[in-house]
This record gives sequence, C-alpha cells and structure tokens, in this order.
Amino acid sequence: MSENEGISNFFGIICLLLFVFANAYYPARLIANQYRPWPKDIAIFFKKYLDLHMSVNIVAFIAMTIHAHFSDDRNIFLMASLLVTVWLTFAGILMRSKKFSSDTKKQMRLIHTQQTVFLVWLALLILGHVVE
Repeated sequence: MSENEGISNFFGIICLLLFVFANAYYPARLIANQYRPWPKDIAIFFKKYLDLHMSVNIVAFIAMTIHAHFSDDRNIFLMASLLVTVWLTFAGILMRSKKFSSDTKKQMRLIHTQQTVFLVWLALLILGHVVE
C-alpha cells in the first residue's frame, strides 16, 4: 500500500464515520416526530444535535476533501457525489447565514433536506466506490 493510498483510506473511513454520526440526526428526528409533543429535554437534545450535525458535517467535508485528493480512484459517479456533497455542505452553511432572506433560506432548506437528494448522493457514493 502506498503512502497516498494509506492517507486516502484513513480519511475515507474517518469521513464515513463522521457523515454517519452527523446525519443520523434526521432519521432520529423523523422517528421522534411520531411521539410529539416532546418533553423539554428531548427538544434540547435535538437542538444540540442540530448544532453537532452542522459542525461534524464540516469536519467530515474536510476529511472527504483530503480523501478525494489522495485517492487514485476517479470516475463520474465519485465526481458527481463530490459535487452533491459540496452543494449540500455549502447550502447547509448558507442556511445559517444571516445575509439571506428568510425566503431564500426556506428554499435552500427545502432542497437541502430532501430525502431524494440524500438517496441520490448515497447511490452516487456507492456506485463510485464499486465501479473501477
């Protein structure tokens, strides 16, 4: 195994773990929504988890960038998944910005939180890592 391959594999695994941890927020929240109204401690938990979701996804994005840089694997699916990841990350960051109108933030939130976008992203990642 070359040094670049080792670096790529390490950051790929870190990226995977961080993305799973950060994005478990949404299925957890969908399940919890079945049991509303929430006690105060559950509401506080999800507010803190949303903050973690944002911070950990930024760190995962950095890990993904390092993984992609050192990887020898390149194909259309991986490039497309990279673009979707960039878009999702920056849309998430911009939703929290105070420089946009509430209508713009609402539109970004509608697209950013679509399950279809997530499924396309996941399919691209899987195909990209399977195709040689």
